[in-house]
Amino acid sequence: MDRWSIGEQESALDLAVSALLEHDIPISASIRAQLAVASEMWGQREALEERIGRCRADGDVSALRLLALADAVPLTGASVSERPELADLLVVPWIRCAVCEQVLGRAHEREPWGGLSFLAARYVLFRPEAPAQAQVFGSTSVWEALTVLASCPGDQPAAHLRLSHPRTSASELDFRG
Repeated sequence: MDRWSIGEQESALDLAVSALLEHDIPISASIRAQLAVASEMWGQREALEERIGRCRADGDVSALRLLALADAVPLTGASVSERPELADLLVVPWIRCAVCEQVLGRAHEREPWGGLSFLAARYVLFRPEAPAQAQVFGSTSVWEALTVLASCPGDQPAAHLRLSHPRTSASELDFRG
């Protein structure tokens, strides 16, 4: 049986976030962003997003920041990119680089009842003032999108951040910030 399909990673991520909160362990903003992306990949973002945001910050200087849920107002795909694959999607701003002002957003379809689709159809890196420069990533490429965002040349701590893909083994995860 494939260990990734039986729920162990979801449970481990939930336990890790619970332990961070219970023991008031400070984490860097880049670790917070990595936890958010891992929870997205494993279908746990909605369950863990608020709790990840409540984890105590360690005062790091990383420019990567999760946007507050209240600030995550969906934008039309056309407003963040001229790419046709985003035209009918709503982009929810999610993680921002304070240095280069680039934003990683989740692009969702609007469901018939008016809500957003549970899973993102795409991920997009954009600068609000430069829609022509947006980069669009597929529905399974959120970790790659975070890696590009973390490589901002003006953000020295994030530029040296080694991101390990969470689909490797749990022992290989590198959440150093």
